[in-house]
Amino acid sequence: MAFYRHFVERVDFEIAVATNSSQFSLKSPPYPVTFFGPSPIVQRLFRTRFLPWLYGLHSLIAAGRIPKRVWRAAKEFKPDCIFTIAGSWDYSGLIAQRVARRLKVPLVASFNDWFDYGWFPVHPAFRPAIERRFRRFYREADLALCTSEGMREALGPHPNAHVLYPIGAALPSATAEFTPHRPQDGAAIVAFGGNLGEWYGGMMERLIQHSADDSNRVRFQIFGSKATWSKKFDEWARRAGVFHGQVPFDKLRHEMARADVLLLPMGFGESCAQVEHTSFKTKFLDYVSFQKPILVWGPDYCSAVRIAREFDSAECCTSADERACRAILEKLVNDPSRQLQLVTNARRMYEDRFNPDRIHNVLVQQFRTVISARHG
Repeated sequence: MAFYRHFVERVDFEIAVATNSSQFSLKSPPYPVTFFGPSPIVQRLFRTRFLPWLYGLHSLIAAGRIPKRVWRAAKEFKPDCIFTIAGSWDYSGLIAQRVARRLKVPLVASFNDWFDYGWFPVHPAFRPAIERRFRRFYREADLALCTSEGMREALGPHPNAHVLYPIGAALPSATAEFTPHRPQDGAAIVAFGGNLGEWYGGMMERLIQHSADDSNRVRFQIFGSKATWSKKFDEWARRAGVFHGQVPFDKLRHEMARADVLLLPMGFGESCAQVEHTSFKTKFLDYVSFQKPILVWGPDYCSAVRIAREFDSAECCTSADERACRAILEKLVNDPSRQLQLVTNARRMYEDRFNPDRIHNVLVQQFRTVISARHG
């Protein structure tokens, strides 16, 4: 979504897309699209017990070739540079690198997530080699765009690496003045909108279950997809009107306008530490555009907590215990002055560093610089 806002919703780039994504959703995109994928034999083998081994091998060599249809489309389009999303890792990055080298144009790589975030079904034996390839890919890129300071710290030195925060939604041109929730207003609505996969679904389940007896003080409204919580909780949440599934962004904005606090969970524990240290959730910036107080529930090293504390733009709970999060949440919904302060500070944060126009202009300038350097 962040790069759709850069490349499609704005007029600074003419693009053509080559993708191996089975989740490509635009039926009539305003740019040419070329689809590619593994050979039919490899695809069949991917559906067997050999998937972890083959996926690992494919992530390292990508069958050693540029798909003919991709090369044909690239030659016809004559790009000034090749852009790819390198993190989380996918063999399409190797294809992009080979196309860039063959065309003798710069390779621009965006590192949005750590290499193994999300669906990554490789055998553990391949993980060290893939991480080394991921890091080497970073060093070899002509321009490396890191989604956060944590990502650049984790990937290390690079002569042309820059932090490029994701673009969140723009603030509406006309908005109603924020009205804080007060204890006498009844139950406060706490909302979440976004990815419920990985560890996020379980975090939400624990928090909501811990608050089940306090519905007269706090009510949850959850919007999202890929929920990893239990089947029993899913059935209850749908029946109780707590979980509404994924909705279009315009509808999400409308629903968030009814909320009193917006919740942003970030994972705890060793298994997700590297991911949360390096990522930057676009959802945080989208939340800012909704102009509601935000509660970040995550470890102190994650990007959302670091930025929130820098600007005092969100309340933070850095304990993994849902009881601690619940206590901070209850304190916030009972403190109108703190709610107003957070919304004011988040607006200042938006204008100071996360204005979409500012972020987009950084991207455009970096592209122009790397292209000019290659031509020079």
